[in-house]
Amino acid sequence: MANVPMDVPTRWNATYKMLEGAFKYRQVFEKMAYSCEVFQAYFLEEEKVKKVMVKRVGPPKDDDWEKALAFVHFLKKVYDATLKLSATKTCTSTIIFLELVALQVQIEAKMKDPRNPTMQRVESLMKLKFDKYWGSFDVVNKLIFLGNVLDPRMKLQMLQISFGNLGADARKQDEIVKEVVKCLNELYNEYKGVGRGVSQIDEDEIDDEVAQIGDDVDVTFQLMQQLVQKRKDEQSVEISNEVDKYLMDPFESPLSKQFNLLNWWKGNQTRYPILSQVAKDIFAIPSSTVASENVFSLGKRIVDPFRSSLHPKMVEALVCTSDWLRADEFSFYKEPTDDEIALVLKQHNGVPQIHSPPTLEIWNWNA
Repeated sequence: MANVPMDVPTRWNATYKMLEGAFKYRQVFEKMAYSCEVFQAYFLEEEKVKKVMVKRVGPPKDDDWEKALAFVHFLKKVYDATLKLSATKTCTSTIIFLELVALQVQIEAKMKDPRNPTMQRVESLMKLKFDKYWGSFDVVNKLIFLGNVLDPRMKLQMLQISFGNLGADARKQDEIVKEVVKCLNELYNEYKGVGRGVSQIDEDEIDDEVAQIGDDVDVTFQLMQQLVQKRKDEQSVEISNEVDKYLMDPFESPLSKQFNLLNWWKGNQTRYPILSQVAKDIFAIPSSTVASENVFSLGKRIVDPFRSSLHPKMVEALVCTSDWLRADEFSFYKEPTDDEIALVLKQHNGVPQIHSPPTLEIWNWNA
């Protein structure tokens, strides 16, 4: 029941799906090469390549199948990474960095492998595309790193390991880690400023209420001031160390399959009150535009192969009607209006039907 999808030259995922499907029919293609005249005649034709007519290459031989197998093994990693980063019901901002590093390491490893010159050439082209979109990790948005750092299984050590695999020396790794920690502290201080602004209002209200007591209770006023100041100092010490506290706390096991990142931060919200807000906003960032594009894409729901010639106005009418029908819950047991009763009586020439209740008669007619 499997099929062989057509290749799309600009999409590596389509190339993977085509080769994966073709391997299931390898024996069929090999038999067609010497028993199917139509299949043989296809490779005798010429096609235009860059305005030049050239003869088609094929049919595939054993060496071609072996080369294609190497491509399938590598392109599967690209395909799996695409599925992970395009997920809509799970957090993806924490895996962007790891997936990109893994792809870059694999591409560079294949480029340095002299056993397959064809693979080397293709990997060099893929590396050019990779550098075009991502360039150097030194200049990418630091939020990609922070999503990884705020995973209690990774933290800063995974950054050092990843950049080490990319060829960065120890000094370069330390520089990147310092920049990431600085960025995290800046975000933390920004969120802390918002929180302190809210709490400051309450403290000012306390000061105003105490001041209104009068001069007869100066000692009480001083005690209240000392209490407020002590709480400020303790809160400042606790908050200023929240980032360091998170980075110094024990790791979660990176091999645990039962670990849930969002549940972990939800459970540790009281332990890291401000840092958890930072993590929540960073984790909400999607790694691809698939989810947002899917929300505004109603084509598959309305224009299917049986209604592919609908006029744009008819498509718009169907979409609007569908929204209106879903707006109010339909009920067969609501009381009929005067207009509905008059309409039913008109259909029966002014004589109501005794054998069925008016309400059911109305909605039976409407149905």
